[in-house]
Amino acid sequence: MALVALRLTVGWHFFYEGCWKIDPGNNFSAIPFLGMSKGPAAEMFYEMLPDVDGAVRLDIQQKEDPYNKGKKVDYFPAFDSTWAKFKTDFRSQYNPSSKQQAELDKLYKLYSQSQFEYAAAVKEEVAGYFAGYKRFKAQEAAKTNDAAHQRERNWDQMMKLRGEVNKWSGELSGMGEDMQLAFWRVLNHEQQNLGEMPKLVYGRNRIFLTFPFLGIHSWVDFLNFAVTWGLTAIGFCLMTGFCNRLAALGGAAFLVSVLLTQPPWPTIYPPVNDQVGHAMIVDKNFVEMIACLVLVSLPVGRWAGLDFFLWNCFGGKKLAQAYGLETKDGCAESCCCKESAETTQKAETAPKAEKSGKLNQKGKK
Repeated sequence: MALVALRLTVGWHFFYEGCWKIDPGNNFSAIPFLGMSKGPAAEMFYEMLPDVDGAVRLDIQQKEDPYNKGKKVDYFPAFDSTWAKFKTDFRSQYNPSSKQQAELDKLYKLYSQSQFEYAAAVKEEVAGYFAGYKRFKAQEAAKTNDAAHQRERNWDQMMKLRGEVNKWSGELSGMGEDMQLAFWRVLNHEQQNLGEMPKLVYGRNRIFLTFPFLGIHSWVDFLNFAVTWGLTAIGFCLMTGFCNRLAALGGAAFLVSVLLTQPPWPTIYPPVNDQVGHAMIVDKNFVEMIACLVLVSLPVGRWAGLDFFLWNCFGGKKLAQAYGLETKDGCAESCCCKESAETTQKAETAPKAEKSGKLNQKGKK
């Protein structure tokens, strides 16, 4: 009963966490969590973030002004190319009239020129950012000073640099969203019934395969979908006892990734927030991971769970016996109770054999 209760409580925790993330009103995103990773594995999780340093999105180049011949303009290639593709796709999907097309061209020119002006205005600031970021990475790689105050300073510097990236890229993304909305308002009711186009995706956030019916248009969408529905599925399977061991293994793997992003180890900055408790090496995520591993090691899903039917009615038991994972008496080949039974049998047989031997010797005499 205690193990079944453990399975249900751990399952509910995973299930509710997933359901909370499903609610659009909660605006869940995996990006802030991954971006706050710390410790030895932090760089691995930073690599999961699309263009976290802004190297692609904030790259500023020069080109011929498409609206003023003979004049050069600064622009952001990542945003400029995405907007141009959007304009082409928009025209292909909605087939606007000549009047509508003229209005769309006018709007596109307005937002393009705004982007050019913005690039010229922040060009020096962005160049300063890239120079500072390069110095920061070089200093971090050298590791010449690992004192506590230096770790704190490095973290604060990284947060400051990322804040600058988010400010500039956020303003540019906002321009793109405003342009999409302005384009949408040009359409008539019949054209709008065809449905909205997906949000604009820039730089490394693009993915080769998209799944619009699942709301996956970018790498960030994929991460959010995987975390949200992965947690929900793990929780549901644990609560119902369906594929319990596989679900528990998935839960343990997820908690390992959580521990790697936020390890409760001494000397790592920033430390765990005091408001959520105090821990060293072992925290609540570690404890729940151990609980999941316990559920992996035992057939708890067969006890008041759907695994009972999979095991007895759908060939699970026969399959395990065919591969030698379990004997016909219901024990695994390496089960401790089987070894105990063999030891007991040998212990009971030994005195009988000794007594039989003595009787045989007396008969011969």
